Amino acid sequence: MKISLKQKVSDVLHFGFGPYRSRFSLLYMLIIIICLSFYYNYQEILILRPQSIHQWKQCDGLSFTLNYYQDNNPLLEPAMHFLGGDGTGKAAEEFPIIFYLVAKLWKVFGYHEYIFRLVNLFIFFLGLFALMKTFEDILKDSFLAISTSLLLFAFPVTVYYANNFIPNIPSLGFVLIAWYLFWFYYKSGINIFLWLSLLVFTLAGLIRITAIISLITLLAVFFLEVTGISKFKNGNRLFKHPYIEWIPFILALGLIFSWYIYANYYNIYHKAYLIFGIRPIWSLTLEQIHDHFLGIKEQIKWSYFHKSTYWFLLIVCTFIIVTYKKVNKLLLFISLLIFIGIICFFLLHFYAFFQHDYYVIDLFIFLPVGCLTSMCILKDHYPVLFRSIYFKLAIVIILAINADFTKRRINERYFTFSWMNDNYLLNIKRFENISPYLRSIGVGPDDKVLCLPDVSPNITLYFMNQKGWTNYSTDLDSTKISWKINAGADYLFIYVDSINNNPNIRPFIKNKIGEINDIDIYDISSLRINKD
Repeated sequence: MKISLKQKVSDVLHFGFGPYRSRFSLLYMLIIIICLSFYYNYQEILILRPQSIHQWKQCDGLSFTLNYYQDNNPLLEPAMHFLGGDGTGKAAEEFPIIFYLVAKLWKVFGYHEYIFRLVNLFIFFLGLFALMKTFEDILKDSFLAISTSLLLFAFPVTVYYANNFIPNIPSLGFVLIAWYLFWFYYKSGINIFLWLSLLVFTLAGLIRITAIISLITLLAVFFLEVTGISKFKNGNRLFKHPYIEWIPFILALGLIFSWYIYANYYNIYHKAYLIFGIRPIWSLTLEQIHDHFLGIKEQIKWSYFHKSTYWFLLIVCTFIIVTYKKVNKLLLFISLLIFIGIICFFLLHFYAFFQHDYYVIDLFIFLPVGCLTSMCILKDHYPVLFRSIYFKLAIVIILAINADFTKRRINERYFTFSWMNDNYLLNIKRFENISPYLRSIGVGPDDKVLCLPDVSPNITLYFMNQKGWTNYSTDLDSTKISWKINAGADYLFIYVDSINNNPNIRPFIKNKIGEINDIDIYDISSLRINKD
């Protein structure tokens, strides 16, 4: 019996599309990612210098990388342009494997900042592909797998930092890859996939400590099963060889915490300024908590998602809670434990969320986990709704709304004159390409400098590629400035004229040797008490 076109359309509207197809899903995903990248003006952003929000953090990463490139530092001895308390510049934050890798790529292809951006993008996109294939394999629906995975590429904070220099995005990418490898282990029971999964989780946790939320979640699942409290594979054991399988968990956590213990010691030993720690909510006064909540509210409004996504997440969480008896036990525990981990992290780092939007990136893992959990419920218990064209259209609309919202936020961060980029446009941009002039007036590449009033450790120092100090460690205090001179500072750079009238600065600005782009340059080596 021949079915009319009207009946076919009606069937699609009521019952969704036909059977699952995955042959071209990776190609479709790639095409959409490329289109979105152009939509976000990635082709222009790719060649921009570090700027806009959190230029400080961007230049820290680039400074570590450039020092690896120029000085051939060993992997475990990272250093930056800011010379710190002992004058060596040696300091450590996250495990510097990305910085070290990019430096090696610079050795091959030349010093180009866009290579750093491309490395971060590559890892993130690889994570998105892994996420899509995980969804596709479980849901047997390529359309939902692609559209839901792309939500992570439609939020201002992920789109901004993906094409950037901050390690949170590659960390998230590795987490997504690690969960994909764990799904292989879940399906096959082959231990090599568990080891590979935990290896990638380890890499993610080394790059950004927040990534251990997923690792600890998996460890909790392992503990619940081996202690006999629960089973997570359709009533069967997921971990069939616990006496062996605990080893990669211990190694993963051991490596991660060993690095951060080493990094903390490394910073203290070299008197660096990058000391690890937490700033929990209970360490603040009620007034500070109130002020920080207002700041976080602004971040929520403009940096994380479009408001439609908050409603979407509320619906997802509510649906999981209401139907929890129908939820796959493993997905339920993973969702619950990750949510608890996010709450704990938020409370422990409450102070940082006030201005540091990139802190939330590692917490975005809850979105795909929550979506997968809720969609599995729909697939198993409400198949008509799961296959419905209306449901899929709703996901696409949310994706489109967020992509449009994100494009406007990215334009604000890069292509408009606003508080987000005015420091770069007004003050920092003038430091670009001044090295030839510095050499012409006698400032050598190895000479140490002091740059005021830069409040960051590395921004101006990185841009002119000179090691030294900034106002980050002087606070325009004459005693501290004298200490920097005695520690080896030969030249003083001042790029804000008003501080010339500061009585603490006047004694140091008597021997002007040059000026470029409204940057005054003074020789202060003669003021050194202990001359070599």
